[in-house]
Amino acid sequence: MRKFRIHFRIMDTASTQQSQPTRRAAHTAPTSSRTTTKPTLSDVARIANVSIATASKALNRTDRVSAATQRAVIDAAERLGYRTPTERGRQQRQRSGLVGLITSDYNGRFSLPLLTGAESTLGASNHAALLMSSHGRPALEKSHIDRLAAHGVDGLIVVGNTTNARPPLDPQTTMGLPVIYTYDPSRDPNDCSIVCDNVGAGAQAIEYLLSLGRRYIAIIAGPEDFQAAKDRARGAWQTFSIYDFSPVDVLFDAWSEEWGERAARVLLDRHPHLDAIYALSDEIARGAVRGLLAAGKRVPQDVAVIGHDNWYVFAANAHPTLTTFDNNIAMIGKTAAQFLLDALAGRPHHGVTTIECPMIVRESTEEARRTPLESSGRIFERQSG
Repeated sequence: MRKFRIHFRIMDTASTQQSQPTRRAAHTAPTSSRTTTKPTLSDVARIANVSIATASKALNRTDRVSAATQRAVIDAAERLGYRTPTERGRQQRQRSGLVGLITSDYNGRFSLPLLTGAESTLGASNHAALLMSSHGRPALEKSHIDRLAAHGVDGLIVVGNTTNARPPLDPQTTMGLPVIYTYDPSRDPNDCSIVCDNVGAGAQAIEYLLSLGRRYIAIIAGPEDFQAAKDRARGAWQTFSIYDFSPVDVLFDAWSEEWGERAARVLLDRHPHLDAIYALSDEIARGAVRGLLAAGKRVPQDVAVIGHDNWYVFAANAHPTLTTFDNNIAMIGKTAAQFLLDALAGRPHHGVTTIECPMIVRESTEEARRTPLESSGRIFERQSG
C-alpha cells in the first residue's frame, strides 16, 4: 500500500491579520459569493450515458463491464475531476481492520451464528466485525451503512432472514466498499451472494425417506411466495421424478406449529396410509408431530417426520427429537468473511455461492422397515419388482 506523507504548515493567524488586513478582505469576498459543487457518481454516469451501478463497477475496475464502457466512464470521471470513495479513502487512511455486518434479523437467529462464523475467519486476519440491525427497514439500513462508513469499515456483509432475493445496495450508499450478501441473495447476479442449498436439502430429504422404505410421503410447506419453500419443494420434486414417485400431497400455508398440526390432521383424513412427512421448517415439523400423536399415530414407527433449519428450540426440544437440515449459517459467515478478504486483496467473487445443508438425524426417523431403495452415495437405484 502506498504511504502518503502529509506536510502541515502552521500559520501565525494573529500576525497575518495585522500585516495583511486589506488583502484578506479582498481575497475572501469573491469566495463567499461563489459555490462549488463536487461532482458525484451520478454526474459521471450521466456524462458517460450509463447507469450509476455500471459507473461504479467501471470505476472500481471490475471485469463486469466492457473495456469501451470502462474507458468512457473513466474519461467522464477525469473530465469532471471525480474521485471514487476508494481513491479518496486510500489517500486519507489505511485500512481499519473493521467489517460491518448489517442484518435484518429480529432475534439473532441468523445473524449471531453467521457473526460467529465470520469472526473465526476475520480474527485470523486481524479484522473485527461491527454488527448493526436494520429490522428490515431500508431507511435504517442506509443510516447504519453511513455510520459504519464513518467508522472507516473496510467492507460490508449483509445478512438476510428470508432467502428471498433482495434489492442490491445503492452504490452511492456503499461508497465503493465491497459488499457480500448472505442468506438473502442480491437481485443483481453479478453481486457476490452466499446462500444455503435449499434445493439440495429438499432432494436429500426425499432420498432419505425413500431409502427407509417410506412410500406415502407428503410435503408441508410454508408460504408459497417464500423462496425457501419453493426451493426445498423443488428439490423434493427432483428426487420424486428420478424414481418415478409422487408425493401424496403438497400443502402450503404458514411457518408455524399451528399450521403443521392442522396440516397433519388434513393429511391423515385424506391419506390414511401416510407414512412420512417432509416439513419445510422445524416449526411446521413439531406441529405435525403433535398432530400425528394426537391422532394416535406413532412417530417414527407409523409416520416418519423430517424438518428443516435445525433450530434448537424446536428440533432438539421436540418429543421425539426432529431429524432436520442445518442451514450451515456459521459456514456461510466464514465463507462471506473469506470472500470479503479476497475482495480487499483485489480478487472479488461474483454470482451466487451455495453452501450445503447437512442432515441431522434424530428420533423422528428410523431405520428402514421395508425393502429400501439401494444406495450408492446420494443417488438411489430403484429395484425392479
